[in-house]
Amino acid sequence: MAIVEIGGTAIGFEVHGPAEGEPVVLLGGTSMPRGVWSMMQLPALVEAGYQVAAVDPRGEGESSAPDGGYSVADLAADAAGVMEHLGWSDVRVMGLSQGGFVTEHLAASRPDLVRAVVLLGCAGATTAYQRAWFSAMRAMFANGPVAQEFYLAENLMNALPAQVLRDDDSKVSAWAELISAKQWDTPGDRGQYLACIDWMLDVDHAERWPKITQPALVLALEHDLMFPPRAGRAAAAQMANAEFTEIIGYAHGGAIEAGEQITPLVLDFFARV
Repeated sequence: MAIVEIGGTAIGFEVHGPAEGEPVVLLGGTSMPRGVWSMMQLPALVEAGYQVAAVDPRGEGESSAPDGGYSVADLAADAAGVMEHLGWSDVRVMGLSQGGFVTEHLAASRPDLVRAVVLLGCAGATTAYQRAWFSAMRAMFANGPVAQEFYLAENLMNALPAQVLRDDDSKVSAWAELISAKQWDTPGDRGQYLACIDWMLDVDHAERWPKITQPALVLALEHDLMFPPRAGRAAAAQMANAEFTEIIGYAHGGAIEAGEQITPLVLDFFARV
């Protein structure tokens, strides 16, 4: 594990794999520490011979947590700073959820650094449901501290398909225990969530997609309330060199659970670009 200071913010990251391997950067979702990637694609990428950097976003893990709201542009500058610190360019980048927002921003604004991108559970125009939900979140965060119970409910609602939430109390309880293990509403959490809210409500995503000229793999999860497959498919169609795949049977949390579907797609795509 290492820490680099970027614009006055300490960013933690960890590099895995052979020094001669081609570089890959993994960028996680809102308030997601880098360690979660060890349950996802990181081991398979290392086994395939890549040199992989998993990054703690500002506000989480070993990264510092400046006060105030963050922006996706801030998070992208942090990720770019890690790449530059490592002396990396021509990097394959994989982003999950908010990490995908950052990946989109990097691909469009720093093409000198980005060779190809995987966008997992993150691409698409804001839906009517998202506008209602994130508008409510913005109002709530503007009024001061947010209860731990909100973070639990918000994560459960987005992680699991509606049928599981309705009928599988055992699985819901297991996810609730996992989510509740974290202390929420830290300054870092608030900054992370505000970045997500601003991106979802204030950014014209469609203007950025044609600027993503690198090869792109857009992955959407069948039951994802936040980023439904119809939105991901439409976003991929506006990118210059993108392909789209739907991951069957999962909601947003399936990004962690559905490795048997996702990992082979990522390995195949990175091997081709």
